[in-house]
Amino acid sequence: MTEFTPKLVCFSCKFGWGYLNTNGYEKQLKNLIPITCSGKVDTTHIIDAFKEGADGVLILGCPDRGCHFQTGNYQARKRILLLRKVLKEFGIDPGRLKIALNIDPEGAQIPVVIDAMKKEIKNLGPLRPAV
Repeated sequence: MTEFTPKLVCFSCKFGWGYLNTNGYEKQLKNLIPITCSGKVDTTHIIDAFKEGADGVLILGCPDRGCHFQTGNYQARKRILLLRKVLKEFGIDPGRLKIALNIDPEGAQIPVVIDAMKKEIKNLGPLRPAV
């Protein structure tokens, strides 16, 4: 039996998290999707990630009162809170969807956030889509 390695999809805001400064974390996360604002991540993007085999989805956005686009991080947070409730209703642990609002243009915190999320997902096990 092979060891479970979680597939994590990460949407990363280029203004708050500096996705151009990879700092080596691209080796940890093959499914990094750079975005202009966390508020631009639609629920369909998240659902599609789960449909395509993701075990977890992580969104990295700007901190409170620090969004380059004014309210994108608030929109993202609301969207995630509501979508987590929907996921729970479908039997998917809401812990598989996280948002981290912070600023890290050097990319130093990204590996820490990714590792923590992967550990949580690993404890939950693989996501088995309903048939």
